[in-house]
Amino acid sequence: MGETKQVTVNRWPTLLATASLFMLTSCGSPKSDPPPEATRPEAGVGAAKSDRGATDGDSGAHVFIEASPLRGTNGAVWGPDGRIYLGSVWHDGAFIVDPETGEMEQIEGAKGTDDLAFHPDGRLFFNWIATGEVGVMDTDGNVTVADTLKMGNDGIAISKEGRIFISGQFMDSHLYEIYPDDDRPPRVVTDEGERMSNGMAFGPDGKLYGSSWATGEAIQIDTENGATVMVGKKEGAILSAAKFNSKGELHVMDESLGVIYKVNRDDGSFELVATTPYPATDNFFFSPDDRLFNTSAGDGYLHEITGKDTYRVVIPGGLGLPGGVTVIEEDGDSTLVVVDAFAIRKFNPDTAEPISAVRGITMATDVGWMLTVHPYGDQLVTSSWTENFVKLWDPKTDSMVANFDQFAQPTNAIALEDDIVFTERGGAVKRFSPDAPDDATTIADGLEQPFGLAHADGALYVSEDTGGRVVQVMNSNEAIPPKVIKQGLSSPQGLAVADGRLYVVEAGKGRLLAITLSTGETETVAEGMTLSTGTLDMTDSRNWARSDIVIHDGAAYVGGAGSGAVYKIDL
Repeated sequence: MGETKQVTVNRWPTLLATASLFMLTSCGSPKSDPPPEATRPEAGVGAAKSDRGATDGDSGAHVFIEASPLRGTNGAVWGPDGRIYLGSVWHDGAFIVDPETGEMEQIEGAKGTDDLAFHPDGRLFFNWIATGEVGVMDTDGNVTVADTLKMGNDGIAISKEGRIFISGQFMDSHLYEIYPDDDRPPRVVTDEGERMSNGMAFGPDGKLYGSSWATGEAIQIDTENGATVMVGKKEGAILSAAKFNSKGELHVMDESLGVIYKVNRDDGSFELVATTPYPATDNFFFSPDDRLFNTSAGDGYLHEITGKDTYRVVIPGGLGLPGGVTVIEEDGDSTLVVVDAFAIRKFNPDTAEPISAVRGITMATDVGWMLTVHPYGDQLVTSSWTENFVKLWDPKTDSMVANFDQFAQPTNAIALEDDIVFTERGGAVKRFSPDAPDDATTIADGLEQPFGLAHADGALYVSEDTGGRVVQVMNSNEAIPPKVIKQGLSSPQGLAVADGRLYVVEAGKGRLLAITLSTGETETVAEGMTLSTGTLDMTDSRNWARSDIVIHDGAAYVGGAGSGAVYKIDL
């Protein structure tokens, strides 16, 4: 089993730069019995599907690696009815979970919820981070919009008197008080700057407490004048939540390590309380009788923490937003690489058994939000339109080699000899040398949300995701005017060439096509996949990734960005 490596970079400049990009680009579930108590596993796992016979239908598209039922888990709270209320940004919703059985019920009308909190009168308030809206569910279960802030509303805390406070994160650093029951506009309490908080909570002293993602501080906030006081600091930590137990003891979570500390507010010391299975956690909470639960943005689970190193699975983890897939050779063995936004994962391509995973932290580590991946010599080239990068990654050392962030929202990137070819969300296909990234040349432009890339025998093929076409833009390794290979498709995405055939992931119809390049004849290879489609838009949190494809050893692997699974198709 491989070892997870957490690569931390200078966080605050990355936060600011990516926040600017975000603002510019903003234009029924299964029931399962709880398994027995588990101890902390080795790092680097995913969710393998052992029964290779299962499909999304009977047409050859096998679910090879499963998604988490919740895709990604974010803020959560114990409800007055003894159930858990939980948000999922990637699932674009919120759920009610039975803490004993894991049975789930989706809350109708709720959007991608990053955090949520109950009002003393029984109403439930949600932060819909991708839209800036604050939602509310009344005691009859009706969900409406209570207020609208800037995109990036993250933490929420409600005092015992019913005052509601919202913290901005990533795209906004302000702390607000909102007044959904009268006509007052939101009040800006303070600009928290580097101390901007994720999960927040009111303490027994009536003060508001937060946790700083960027500075590793647990802070006390005066809700009247915005003054902040540090009550504890953990150097190098990425504190993602602050909560109190029934004894009035402050606890914080370090997302970079996946650990929970108790903070002594008198002397600022940190005491380790629990170690969760992996880093890239998100939030945690206590029940009224101090049962401790935690969520994971990176792995999508909900666990009850039963001891310092033990936990019980309430909702299992798995993949969340897999789009990019490729196969590399390592020490004579083939390895399937899957990028899952918050992680770059390795699996056995025959058995789906997990080998290793390097998890990232949003806007704080080198992994970033990787959305595509392809070989580049002994390295990998990855891309992300949401974090605006093309990166070179060393799969042997699990570390970043180079980061190119001067392009305009790259949607995909592949190797072309020693160069890199990439697509941009705005319609261009470009080529650059890693030695001279500022000298990129344009191969084609004016395409409609280009995504899929495949190069073979001097020809470069590109799919137009929203244009419904596959075009050829290079011949004999020279740029040519776009030549239509196939049109009238429904959201063509990933491309791959093998044995004289161009394979096309037609996401809008959930199928894989094969076009014989010599004749143009088209064949449907497999159907029944659940994939994502539409215009790439940061406000649509289910639609951030696209489905790519790799052909290996007589099989096609497809990243199921819509379902959260990876599919395998025998060719």
